[in-house]
Amino acid sequence: MKKVLTYSFLFLLYTPFVFGQDSYRVRLLDKYNNPNLPKVDGSDIWNDLTGYYDAATNKEYVICGSTDSVYFFEITANNKLNLIDVEHGKSIFARNRDFEIYKHYAYCVSDQASGVGALQIFDLQYLPDSVHKVYESNVLGTFTHTIFIDTSLAKMYMCTNLGSFGISAMDVISLADPINPVLHTRLKVPIRPGGFPIFNRVHEMYARQDTVYLSCEQSGLFIFNLKDTSNHALLGSITSYPDQGYNHSSWLNESGRYILFTDENMGLDMKIFDIQNLSEPRFVSQFNSNPLATPHNAFWYGDFAYVSSYHDGLRIYNLKDPSKPTEVAWYDTHPVVPETYGGYKGCWGVFPFLPSKRIIASDLTSGIFVFEVDSDLVNHSEVIPNTAYFSLYPNPAQDEIQVHVTGNEKSELSLFNCVGELEMQQKVSDNKFKLSLSHLPPGVYFIHISNESGVLTKKFIKQ
Repeated sequence: MKKVLTYSFLFLLYTPFVFGQDSYRVRLLDKYNNPNLPKVDGSDIWNDLTGYYDAATNKEYVICGSTDSVYFFEITANNKLNLIDVEHGKSIFARNRDFEIYKHYAYCVSDQASGVGALQIFDLQYLPDSVHKVYESNVLGTFTHTIFIDTSLAKMYMCTNLGSFGISAMDVISLADPINPVLHTRLKVPIRPGGFPIFNRVHEMYARQDTVYLSCEQSGLFIFNLKDTSNHALLGSITSYPDQGYNHSSWLNESGRYILFTDENMGLDMKIFDIQNLSEPRFVSQFNSNPLATPHNAFWYGDFAYVSSYHDGLRIYNLKDPSKPTEVAWYDTHPVVPETYGGYKGCWGVFPFLPSKRIIASDLTSGIFVFEVDSDLVNHSEVIPNTAYFSLYPNPAQDEIQVHVTGNEKSELSLFNCVGELEMQQKVSDNKFKLSLSHLPPGVYFIHISNESGVLTKKFIKQ
């Protein structure tokens, strides 16, 4: 019944007039592509991406993967993509790279690639001037399909993680020291009576306060609590549902009552379940952009779902009433007339969480996109930046500089030179103080203030 109603709505959407439109209520601001980069499968260059917001400078950045490298862009004030840096990935010809941000670090893994992969960590605190690779190691894993970071707990989850230990369905990594990650625990997958695990791989996952929601391919979706490292408690599962296929990824709504997930198969709908009672998840609705589309990654933010939908490009749905999802906007990043569905081409990744409300997306062959959408189609929850703030005076300086830190939190000050070497470090207890620069040669420096609210960085010049 629900599926009939959903496709009745889609039939109305796809009248001849609307079907011919490449976009609706979404406008392209800028795009980057380099078709000469190395390709896999004959045409595919790009994979996933993420966004980064620097509260100290109020600047936004795009970090995205290609088959051989990691690209870093600034989104400028005039909405243009400014390429800042390209860092080589440890592996080459990578079909898959995945990224997460913690504090001012970007974490990168790769999969389905040649060579030997590794976890890479890039320091973003010196943007827009430069990016610094501060970690590259395969001790924790060589090839990892996806990662997720719960910033509130400083934990990173590495899904389908291959290393010298074999393949782990999922590893939990402590980021207590952000540039020295260590294994916290390895997921203990329950065993069936016949001696086989209930699933072998975690394709992607979502975490909120030690509760993890695991998309486990053909096995379905499983929910665990991992707070007790000696007892990984299985709270619930969704293993039989309409349009079931390759359970790919999931996302919770803000209240945590509903979960949205995708099955990465052509023509299979996205689903919403009510998980208020974890022991008995309840099917709510299913929906898609058209009967042949393949949704990939879906993010539930406020009242809206932002979906990268391969051949159908970027799709936006209103989920204010989860029982009646409504498609409200789109942009076809892969316009082919007539569209031939099959295989995996088109929009791979989307990121809707930048404070400016700009949406960024990646397309396997067409490149990196920056969009704006109609104001009523974005989540209006405020992104809360670091509540602390500090100022420097004078800048440029000579023998000393005055530092003013707002807020009452205890802070730590670190001073780095232009190549990232630590020159000075001290605790900060006063809101206003003077910092002697007499021992420093002339040049460009960075003051880094860290406290419970986060991290702020400012650049200054010693004359």
